[in-house]
Amino acid sequence: MPSLHRDVVIVGRGIAGLCLSVFLQRKGIEHFLVVKEMQQKVIALAETLPPSAVAMIQQLGLREVFEESALEKTLGYHSLWGSPKVQDVNFYFQHPYNYGLKLDKQLLLEKLESCLDSHKCVQCKNWSWKEEDRCIRVNSAEKVFDLYGRIFVDATGRKKALLRKLGIGSTVHDQQIAFSCHLPRIRHPKIKHGVFTEAFKGGWGIVSTLDQRTNVMTLYAEKGSPQSWKMREYHHWQTLLSDTQILQAFLPGEVLSPVFVSAANSICTNEIAGSDWLALGDAAIAFDPLSSHGIANAVYTAWQAAEAIEERLGSDSDLALKVYSEKLRKIFGAYLVTRQRFHNNQVFFP
Repeated sequence: MPSLHRDVVIVGRGIAGLCLSVFLQRKGIEHFLVVKEMQQKVIALAETLPPSAVAMIQQLGLREVFEESALEKTLGYHSLWGSPKVQDVNFYFQHPYNYGLKLDKQLLLEKLESCLDSHKCVQCKNWSWKEEDRCIRVNSAEKVFDLYGRIFVDATGRKKALLRKLGIGSTVHDQQIAFSCHLPRIRHPKIKHGVFTEAFKGGWGIVSTLDQRTNVMTLYAEKGSPQSWKMREYHHWQTLLSDTQILQAFLPGEVLSPVFVSAANSICTNEIAGSDWLALGDAAIAFDPLSSHGIANAVYTAWQAAEAIEERLGSDSDLALKVYSEKLRKIFGAYLVTRQRFHNNQVFFP
């Protein structure tokens, strides 16, 4: 069986995996990015990078890439959460950047990939983990070969494809799921920013401007709840949102756009790193979308993973990977406390 050897093998072509590849390339660390040819179709969500994360991507030399991938700069958001009054969170007073970025995620992936040498990416039909040899067997269109690395990285997001093959489980902290739909754009006189969030009994929702003609609305509820079953079909949404103050106004009549269902719960893998592997992004720690941590988490963990990998490759000790793991666990622990506080104060009932 032919084989290839690299210092690092990354599985997954999301933002986390591509950012890590960019950082490793800058450090001159030899690596491969393993990508399956068939990618699952996803709905465009117009995800927002907050001002604090803009400062981080500037520090990491990625600001230009992200701004070129932005649908627009965002200056704040509105919410109705635990209060009868619409709250206006304005980014103007945040420093050093007083704006966020509403991203075209697909364009961002393409921009990040364009930063990489073409030979870094290995396209394959499928791959498998060979525990006895500690390698990945890649089945590409041209050949089957074994890919060896000193460190393997799971960057497959919530799928946790490599972690599952390694037998690593996860701790699930809630059962929240998301239901997303593209809708004709409706403008509301009280909403000047392009993002609005409102909590309601049994769930919460967010509407975000995708372009001049389209809004994206996503509703969230606990898996198995009465609300979650109804959220699967758009014709129930008018009833579900009938008690909301603002959110219902963004619903047009019947639409043909399908509802996409996805996981949106809080998960921490039971082991974030081992002696020759680590997880990053959502594969390591996944947040409630309310936190707006998703893309920032992908970039941050890729940055920290690159530093830990560089130190690990230059040492006989795996201490750097342990420190990386503990750092992410502390971040996730602090997030859980904040999340509980927000959801305890979720709904205002007059």
